[in-house]
Amino acid sequence: MAQRPESAAPAYAGRRPFYLMLVFCLVLLVLRAADLALFTDPVTGFVRDDWFALRLLLPLLAALAGYLLSRRLAQRPAALLGRCPLLGNSLLAVGVALLAAGLIYGLELLVPGYGSTVLLPLRLAASLLSAAWFLWFGVRAFSPLGDPAARLPGSLNILGGAAFFFCVLLLRFTLEAASVQRLGCTLRVLSAATAMLFLISLFRVFLTPGLPVGRSLFSAGFNIFLFGSCQELPQTLFEWAAGTAALSDVAVGLTMGLLGLAGLAGAWYACSEDAALPCPEKTEA
Repeated sequence: MAQRPESAAPAYAGRRPFYLMLVFCLVLLVLRAADLALFTDPVTGFVRDDWFALRLLLPLLAALAGYLLSRRLAQRPAALLGRCPLLGNSLLAVGVALLAAGLIYGLELLVPGYGSTVLLPLRLAASLLSAAWFLWFGVRAFSPLGDPAARLPGSLNILGGAAFFFCVLLLRFTLEAASVQRLGCTLRVLSAATAMLFLISLFRVFLTPGLPVGRSLFSAGFNIFLFGSCQELPQTLFEWAAGTAALSDVAVGLTMGLLGLAGLAGAWYACSEDAALPCPEKTEA
């Protein structure tokens, strides 16, 4: 006689953690926009008061809240085994933004003395390589990710997806001078770091579907949405309106903002119920 062992009830909190984190992020977006408009010098980017620690503490607390809320979610979200069109569309949008950034870098190469002859080709190559990855896997997300008949991509595929964002992270660490008064530089470094953390979770979704990555995808997805879409993107638009941001800087900021929307899509799918694990049948003599 065949019997199935009883399975423990999944730790499923529904969409409540998603909506709660979304409210946190949108509130911080409004506060960041107000801070840029009222308390930031548009030319130098310096803040005009001494509340630097509070400005940095609030998004870090929101990131901690996202981690704590993720503990209430399923480890193997069933939605990440099927089609993920919302994630696919957002990845395609990031791919198009990366293509636009590559086009801008290519045009800058044609202008003598515009920028470093070493860094511009590096940025161009990295943006095109990552664009190809996001376009390819954006299309892949429209098919069932957990299809046992589908061929899994090789681990070297992660190099293409990470190329642009690793380049951005490295250059921001080494070239941009941060200070207590220039909050934007610090937030940009955090944005690039959270982008890499989100990509690590995203790679696991595509390369090894079915692993328990739901909680890390939720936390990392909201982190890049918080720092990329709600912190860096409004700052980039503020600098562009003030005439202090180059067109390539706008392209990078837009790419980070769109990657934040991809993180939001990933967090949405991470809020589904646990996938049913195969239970081996137990026979009695």
